[in-house]
Amino acid sequence: MSQLGANMNTRITRLDKDPHQADGRRHMRSWPTIGLLAVLLAATGCAASAPQVNDDALRATAQSQETTLTAAEADIAARRFQLAAQRLARLDAAMGETPRAQYAMAEVLLGLDRPHEALARYQAVETDPAHQSLAWQGIGLALLAIGDVQQATAQLERAVAADPKLWRAWAGLGRAHDEQKDWAAAAAAYDGALAASPGSAVVFNNMGMSLLLQHRYAEAATAFETAIAKDPAMETARSNLRIALAWQDRYDEALAGLQSAERADALNNIGYVAMLRGQYPQAQRFFTQAMEASPTYHHGAAENLEALKLVAKSKDAAALPQTADTPTR
Repeated sequence: MSQLGANMNTRITRLDKDPHQADGRRHMRSWPTIGLLAVLLAATGCAASAPQVNDDALRATAQSQETTLTAAEADIAARRFQLAAQRLARLDAAMGETPRAQYAMAEVLLGLDRPHEALARYQAVETDPAHQSLAWQGIGLALLAIGDVQQATAQLERAVAADPKLWRAWAGLGRAHDEQKDWAAAAAAYDGALAASPGSAVVFNNMGMSLLLQHRYAEAATAFETAIAKDPAMETARSNLRIALAWQDRYDEALAGLQSAERADALNNIGYVAMLRGQYPQAQRFFTQAMEASPTYHHGAAENLEALKLVAKSKDAAALPQTADTPTR
């Protein structure tokens, strides 16, 4: 099976684990105001007593903490992971240790591509009845991101058995089965994801990647087109659609509507497909155009041009650089 190459510029979006990208901020909790005041008073040697805190003030503080956590959850749903992390860092110790806040931080860490840290947070809340199935979903997605496909599959199956509405767990299962080339199981998992989330552009994109890996290029293109129809802003699906069209020798369609900022990478990707298909003159033209379209030196296109020279001389497809069959998600 032909494989997507190491020098193909792809926009890798871990859609199966939506919401989720990465910022290195740690979960920092602000020192409660009263505690800080007490430290300052002790440091200055003052003998003043601590101020009285009435019920209204306590209720206002609790409401503020609730508002902050709710806003962080909204940011996670909108994939604003850095902003969510900043909000969670403002929670006090009591709120920050709740299963709800711990789960929110796990989602942020997964979204910021820090799966090892996310895994520990998910595991910390999997005994909480309100978050158990969600935690199993998160554990599975984190393990999948780490590369432990076997354990990820077990956790994701556990999650969907507990709650069939967890579409991200279904989508993760589809990806896990794709990794194992179990296409029938992958298709069933994506069907489960669509049943749980019928209008999900993410699921249609991932279905398209599964079909692309099976060399079912026309069906893959249809899946990507459906994803774009569901979410016109999904650039990942547009990039994947161009690759599916290129595999069908539909190069003009693959290049239609390109913006200048993405033209160089798209030309390089399409050139790589042409090279894998043995269409060396077309591949050379696309790589050269990619070099010309790039505002800076395009290392991928340059390396692909060198590889093309070697393979054109040897006529040996095995000379092409290869990489693992990893879907562009």
